[in-house]
Order: sequence, then C-alpha cells, then structure tokens
Amino acid sequence: MSAETDARQREVAAMFDRHGPGYRWWAVLTVMLGTVSAIMEATVVNVALPEIIRVFHLGHDQVQLLSTGFLAATTASMLLATWAMQRFGVRRTFTGALALLVTFSVLAALADRFEVLALCRIGQGSIAGLIQPLSMLVIIDVFPPQERGRAMGAYGLGIVLSPAVGPVAGGLLVDHFGWRSVFLVTVPLCLAAIALAPRYVIAARPLAGAHKRPFDAVGLVLVIGALCALLGGLAALIRQPLAGAAAVGLGMALATGFVLWERSTLHPLLDFRIFREAGFGAAILVALAYGTGIYGSTYLAPVFAQIGLGFSGYEAGLMLLPGGAVLAIVLLQAGKLADRFPSNRVAMAGLACFALSAILMGLSSTATGFWLLALWVVIGRIGLGLIIPGLNAGALRLLPYGTEAAGSASINFFRQLGGALGVTLLALFLEGRERQLNAVHGLQPMQEGFFLIAFVYCLALIPAWRMTGRKQRAQSV
Repeated sequence: MSAETDARQREVAAMFDRHGPGYRWWAVLTVMLGTVSAIMEATVVNVALPEIIRVFHLGHDQVQLLSTGFLAATTASMLLATWAMQRFGVRRTFTGALALLVTFSVLAALADRFEVLALCRIGQGSIAGLIQPLSMLVIIDVFPPQERGRAMGAYGLGIVLSPAVGPVAGGLLVDHFGWRSVFLVTVPLCLAAIALAPRYVIAARPLAGAHKRPFDAVGLVLVIGALCALLGGLAALIRQPLAGAAAVGLGMALATGFVLWERSTLHPLLDFRIFREAGFGAAILVALAYGTGIYGSTYLAPVFAQIGLGFSGYEAGLMLLPGGAVLAIVLLQAGKLADRFPSNRVAMAGLACFALSAILMGLSSTATGFWLLALWVVIGRIGLGLIIPGLNAGALRLLPYGTEAAGSASINFFRQLGGALGVTLLALFLEGRERQLNAVHGLQPMQEGFFLIAFVYCLALIPAWRMTGRKQRAQSV
C-alpha cells in the first residue's frame, strides 16, 4: 500500500469516527450532487437551442458549438483529473471545480454575444471532465469492496436520471423565464455540494515530498489542439470551406502526433499499448459509435420536437422523461445479463434497439402523437441500458489484470470524443441539407438525421461482434 493511499484511509477512518456509520452515504450524496450537475450541464442546454437559434440568428453548424465545445472540453479535461487530485488534493479539486462551474454558468446566463456563450460552455465542459473521476475515487475510498456494488447502484441511479430530469426542468425554465435561465438550473446543486464537501469529502492533500507522477503536458497540448482544429474545421466547412478543410487537416495531423507521442512517452495520458489486446480495438469503435449516437440523438430530439413538430420546451423535455426512468430500471437488470450472457451479444442487442428507435423517430411527423414519440425514445433508452454494461464489462474483461484503469479511461475518452464528433457532423449534415432543400429548419433534414444515427449504430454491430478475446490474465501489458 502506498503512503498516499494509507493517508487517505486514515482520513476516511477519522471521518467515520466523527460522523458515524452513516458517513459513507453522506459522502455519496455530496459527490453525486456534483456529478449530477456536471452531467446535467451536458444535455440541459439542448431544450434551449431553438430559442438560441432564433435570438442569435444562427444555423445548426454554429449553434452546435454549445454542445460540441462542452463535450470536447470534457474529453480533454478528463485526462487532467488524476494530476489535479495529486497536485491539489481531492476536496480542493472538487470544491474548486464546482465553484468554477457555478461561475461559468452565471456568465453564460449573462452572455449577450454568442461567442461569449460558446466560451462559457467550453469552460463548463472543462470543469465537468474533472468532477466525474473525483466522485468515483471518493466512493472507492469510503466503501469496502463488498459494499461498493450498492453504492455504485445508488450513485449510478442519480447519474442516469439526471439527463432525463434536466431537460424537463430546462424546458419549464425556457418556457417561463427564457433561454438564459437554463444555464442556472444546476447552480443550487453545485452550491449544496460545495457546502457539504468540507464536512464529508476527504481532503487527501498531497504528501510533502511524495513522488508525483510526471504530467504529460505535450500530450495534453496535442490533444487539445487536435480537438479544437478538427471540430472547429468541421463546423466551418459550409461557410468557409477552404479554411475549414485546412483546419481539419491540421487536426488530423495533431491527432496523429498525439498517438505517436503517447506510444513513446513513459507516462502517457492514454495508454495505447492496451489496444493490442484482442477485441479491445473493436470495443473502442463501439464506444465511439455509442457516444456519436447518444449525444447526437440527445442534441437532435429536442430540436426536432420543438422546431419540427411545434412542441414547447417543456413538452420536448417531458418527451425524454419516460425514457430516462426506463433506462434506470433496465440498468438495474442489464448488469446481470452481461454477467450471464456474452457481453458483446448484450451490447449488440442494445445497438439494435437504439437503431430501431432512431428509425422510428425518423419516420415520425407532425401527425405522430406525443406519447408515441415518447415510446420511440423509451425503445432507444432500453437499448442504451443494454449497451452500457455490455460495453463496459465486456471491454474490461478483454484486458490483463492491472490495466483496467487505463482501459476504463480509454473507453470514457473515446465515448466523449464520439459525442463531440457526432454532434458536429450531425449539425453539419442538418445545415447542409437545409441549404440544399432551401428549407429553414425543415422537418425532412431532421428525419434524415435520425436515419444517419441509425446507420452508425448498425455499422457498430460489426465491431461489437468482434468484441471478443482471450480470458483476462494476470500479467500486465
């Protein structure tokens, strides 16, 4: 046991002495408030996009920056979480991140220019990427291994429900108080977590003179540059095709440089050596497709409901709520399925369900009733409930013991990357089709957008089928 781990365990024991056996659940509540805030920020803005489009006179290729900027920043900052915890300690990093999240949220609500609003969303995303790994570390510290399943279940339930409840709350706020109010929906949760953290989150300050893992600054600069150039270039392709193409080329070059650097450095942000394990590369492709579909559909569904079908912001959010509740129920059982049946088959069933849901959404029109649309969303969420444990459990089983943390980080990174790329490409497709059809926010481009998502998930069935390999073995890579 390292000195750092031993010090954390002594601090946890002192917390139990001070607060009693109920301390661990207060710790879960505290970190869950922070994580729910971070996750809700990713999707709650989507119900306000039609109003933001109208107010700032934007196209889909422009307004999507509010989603992709957030996701790209989250993707990069997730790689910083371990360094931040070692440098500042768990409690300082957690409370500091939440304070910055509140600051960016308030600034976003006050923004009078779209450029300022987009920068605030990037700031929110960079903080969200730090908060989620911190929460998992706290739960691991305060629960013994035999009780972590219950804790993860309670924690996961809140995480799953937050994207479902967020759009409903956001829709109500947009309808009654305007688009600015949607950026304030998580502020009370953040403030509550900040108030509870000094009492229930361990400080875990870095030990004086302790060895610190070197930080891969070159890798971080390369990945940030690649994400900015690639996503910015894709967004600019319609209005500035030459500049956009040049930026995409630069992004691809930087991404190649990032991979080469990470494979050669001693302390990489992402360990690409594990990609040699049989089946793990296929799992990464499934994670990319999963991120593309879930974030792409979460971006498209509220816009489709409001602009295409004439729903209010509240109705658009409410349409997603039953699906979130069903997803929580499915997740409680899907883990057992992933243990009982081959994980890749469970993931494939989920991919097929989600593809079917996207096709049904694409076939919907103004004649489709509210509850039928909600049912199509439910089918998709059943699919997600099968994909999540099938992908996570299946991918990690392919890796040697001792490399699971690196594998989990890779799955999370590429899932977020798929989300950022998916929303960008979907918005680019919508804008291009609207210009081609000479229709301002017409129904047909959005329907075709759902068909595109279904196509991506059907393609993902191929790597999911190949997501098999040797049984997990003891030696590391």
